[in-house]
Amino acid sequence: MEGSKRTFEVVFVCTGNRYRSPIAEGLFRAATRELPVRVRSLGTLPIAGEPAFEEAIEHARKLGVDLSEHRSRSVEGADLSQADLVVGFELNHMAKAVVDAGADRRRTFLLPELVDYLEQVGPAHGDDDVVARAARAVEAAAELRAQHGPAPPQELADPAGRSPKEGEQAVEQIAGLTSRLVRLLFPA
Repeated sequence: MEGSKRTFEVVFVCTGNRYRSPIAEGLFRAATRELPVRVRSLGTLPIAGEPAFEEAIEHARKLGVDLSEHRSRSVEGADLSQADLVVGFELNHMAKAVVDAGADRRRTFLLPELVDYLEQVGPAHGDDDVVARAARAVEAAAELRAQHGPAPPQELADPAGRSPKEGEQAVEQIAGLTSRLVRLLFPA
């Protein structure tokens, strides 16, 4: 990486930006509060300004994240070409980010896929700053994917409209993966 960027930008993308991506954004932001990280979330649907679903707000509250002020934003018109990392929950989220918003394919992953690759390559270490190390970790994950071909899709289904138990399980999975992602990108 030439020079050193001041921040590491992570963008989470889901369908409506009202459940999965806002929860992941909130958890990631809380865990990286003291780091030079910019995190945001978007949806693939052309809706903007809608609040998070009530069940998402409640699940997030239990995890210590306040989504009461969250309003949905669409990937339409967004420029993700400079994002250091774009994380989707379904293949169509990745495709929309790459095709419609210019996200770099090498820096665009499904959440479970990325965590798996990062766990295989291990966290990047070095004397440089945390932003450069995180960028190297993403680059190593992309190299591993290129060497072995894409893994079978590990999509995380939309919990909206599902039973409370299914919603809770989905949020627990998102929370666990997001926590692991933070530790792998920014090891203590």
